[in-house]
Amino acid sequence: MKSRGVFVAIFAAIFLMSVAGCVTTDGSNNGWVVVDQPSSSPPPTTKKQQPPPPPRHKETRGKQVAAQNHLRSAYRFLQKDKPDHALRELEKARTKMRPNFWFHYYYGGAYYLKGMFGEARDSWERAYRNTRNYSLRSRIRTCQSFAIYKLDGEGPSRGVLKKAVNMDKENRTAWDLLQDLGVSDTDRQPGYDKSSSSPYVQEKFGQRNGPEKDDDKVTKNGQGKEKPNHGKADKKGHKDKKDKKDKKRKIQDGKQFRAYFLIEMR
Repeated sequence: MKSRGVFVAIFAAIFLMSVAGCVTTDGSNNGWVVVDQPSSSPPPTTKKQQPPPPPRHKETRGKQVAAQNHLRSAYRFLQKDKPDHALRELEKARTKMRPNFWFHYYYGGAYYLKGMFGEARDSWERAYRNTRNYSLRSRIRTCQSFAIYKLDGEGPSRGVLKKAVNMDKENRTAWDLLQDLGVSDTDRQPGYDKSSSSPYVQEKFGQRNGPEKDDDKVTKNGQGKEKPNHGKADKKGHKDKKDKKDKKRKIQDGKQFRAYFLIEMR
């Protein structure tokens, strides 16, 4: 019995000590002790499948450099008038890059030098869509005018050159080609074509209603018709108007095209 009483006393002491060492939620030692329930462990997370790693930067950079080298090589072949070699270099560049302005620009020049004027015009149109730079867009329209002249003649090429001038007033080549095609002042008379057969247009430019016929030509003494000299120089060294018609336009000159077209990628 005595041992039982000792056991009860020890248990009571332990209980009192535990109660005295705990505090309630209001900070006092009285009242019920609030014990937080142990939180349940979070569910195991499923391992997400990681996306494939991006291509290494060095490898991507290497392809870009190789593509640019092919473009520069194509430019050098175009300088040497070797369009077939240039096209091969451009195809190598295509496998290493997404076609850009310079790719389509050089492609159009290679086609033009091969005499494939329709393909040249279309390639330059793709180059036009790959830039927002108005100076480059004006250059594209000027290049297209050379090809369009071969395909459709003066009228359509003149219209394209006017667009080139409107985009870049400093495009001197476009101005020179326009003047050579008979447009001397596009700002003052933007809506009139000097080569038009309309009597109103001819009057606006101060020209006669039509060319003078041979039947109307007479000699100085008023007797007989004057024989045309068909482009031969007379005694004073002058030639008739036929030479002016036969004069080769600048837009037909291959050297003129090459001098304007060949600019190195920047």
